[in-house]
Amino acid sequence: MKRPAFFQTPESRKGDIITAALRIIDQRGVKGLTVSQLAQEVGFVESALYRHFKSKRDLISFILDNILQDAWNYLAEVEEKTEDSLEALRQLIYLFLNFLEQFPGIFKIIYSDEIYLGDRELQDKIDRVISEIISFLKKVIQKAITQKKLKSGLDITVAAMHFLGLIYTAFSYWTLKKRRVPLKRISSELLDQYLEGVRA
Repeated sequence: MKRPAFFQTPESRKGDIITAALRIIDQRGVKGLTVSQLAQEVGFVESALYRHFKSKRDLISFILDNILQDAWNYLAEVEEKTEDSLEALRQLIYLFLNFLEQFPGIFKIIYSDEIYLGDRELQDKIDRVISEIISFLKKVIQKAITQKKLKSGLDITVAAMHFLGLIYTAFSYWTLKKRRVPLKRISSELLDQYLEGVRA
């Protein structure tokens, strides 16, 4: 799996800020992220943080832009390396959940009420991330139908949305279990059941 895009910035301290911010968001949610706490976590004075990000909103926006870039990277990686459509679905769920396991704060950003209720531009960015993933999933599912591996009458949009729901369910269950059960095992069992229902 490629290294997340936000760590490829030439400013290494920017990557440190992102890592610390995601750690705080994972522990306290988006509302719990404050500039003062972030500065303390990274070892900056608050004024130094503003040289990298103008505001908390600017920081969240940067993270969302790079989540989209990472999503594109993962989709391209699966498309390039995996010819079998069902194996592509399995690789996708593992890639995305592995990413969330490394940076669980991202899950709270994507499903944050603060973003959905308060900022149309950030909401649009989240929508774009989800739309790109669903669009790719539809392509893989359509390929599986063409290969006669999934039911011919399947609604590919609904099937793609259900697949995306597997990621949400697996991560939520993993979190409820205090992250003590293997996330890959949870997702594998959910995916097997999903495929059983849609297989040709």
